[in-house]
Amino acid sequence: MLEKFLLSLDIMWKGMFSIFVVIIIITLLIMGFRWFEKTILDKKEE
Repeated sequence: MLEKFLLSLDIMWKGMFSIFVVIIIITLLIMGFRWFEKTILDKKEE
């Protein structure tokens, strides 16, 4: 009983961690695209 509970906790922890990592990667990508638009595209207009 305890082994199954610990196994399910382990699976849940890995799932939560992977979702957290994906959210961080998406946030960094969006920040990078906004920085790219602000710096490179504004310089082209001048």
